[in-house]
Amino acid sequence: MAGKLCPNCNQYTFFETATGRKCTKCNYEMTVPSNSGKGGKGQKCPNCNKYTVFNNKCSSCGAKFSKNDI
Repeated sequence: MAGKLCPNCNQYTFFETATGRKCTKCNYEMTVPSNSGKGGKGQKCPNCNKYTVFNNKCSSCGAKFSKNDI
């Protein structure tokens, strides 16, 4: 299965990871930071297992967390 085009080695080996993307050929990594729900990936929600927790609330399932929970 082909991935996306790697900007470093120009091969279709750029696959999605939990924190962004990584090339399996040249090990180039791109991380997507969370930024208050305005794009990027948030923290992982233990309830729905999606990376949609911003400001201690999951935007996918609506679960609320204290700062020590995540």
